[in-house]
Amino acid sequence: MFRRTLLYAGPPNSSRWYDVAGPGETVGARALVYLRRRNGVGAREFRKFVKKQLVPALAGTGVLKELRTQTFLPWIEKLWDTPNVAHDNPDGQHFHASLSLGFSDTASRDAFFKSPEIEKLSNQLAPLASAVHAYDVTAALTYVKNGAILPHYEQ
Repeated sequence: MFRRTLLYAGPPNSSRWYDVAGPGETVGARALVYLRRRNGVGAREFRKFVKKQLVPALAGTGVLKELRTQTFLPWIEKLWDTPNVAHDNPDGQHFHASLSLGFSDTASRDAFFKSPEIEKLSNQLAPLASAVHAYDVTAALTYVKNGAILPHYEQ
């Protein structure tokens, strides 16, 4: 299926799904954002910034219909023993957090990334992150909801 993966395990309670949409609001467009921690910035400091500053600021924009976050532990070879899948990305290519952002439509998503609020957040993030990668997402499947495994379905 794939030969290399970019994601790593996270500490306990490192994944969050924030309920930012109002009743009946749907997600029509998504972006997946990966963050790489700058050399010299500690993992705890980075995770604290994501959880205490970045996420509340993103949720507070009033634009997002969905917000999912995750921070990652440093890559440790013993945790990843998947046959025929490489996990040994060079240090400079590791990711340390991900954000899944949901919007009502593509126009809202595009306007969000051009907004003054995001420019301000980018300036706050710059001393802590050496790279930010953002991708359009065509589908986000949910496999567990409220602790119950959902039946897999085809779209």
